[in-house]
Amino acid sequence: MRSYEVIFILDPALADDGVEAAVVAAKGVLAKAGGEVAEVQKWGKKRLAYDIKKRREGHYVYFRAQAPGKAVAELERHLKIAEPVLKYITVLMEKPRRKAVKAAAVAPASAPAPEAEAVEATLQEA
Repeated sequence: MRSYEVIFILDPALADDGVEAAVVAAKGVLAKAGGEVAEVQKWGKKRLAYDIKKRREGHYVYFRAQAPGKAVAELERHLKIAEPVLKYITVLMEKPRRKAVKAAAVAPASAPAPEAEAVEATLQEA
């Protein structure tokens, strides 16, 4: 199973129990389709960058989940048709590449970049 991050924005008119019901429904859809939610964060009501469906604010909810692709597709379908959901985004989290991790471990962090040495030499000559 792959790791995903899902953020969705709910209608600001919802009370706390309405937000909780929407979160439980989304978790249920994901669980029923074979995924599991590892973390849920309710970020609260925040002002939107631009109006969405004539709303200036929204309740933000963050999920970190482990799920197969079909489960995520089902969750997105649910979020698309759910009445209180204003907007959502799903991001697939990539696994770190072994070569990049190994190269970062080998390269010294305190060594200046060659370009920085050239710039310093130019400044000292002037």
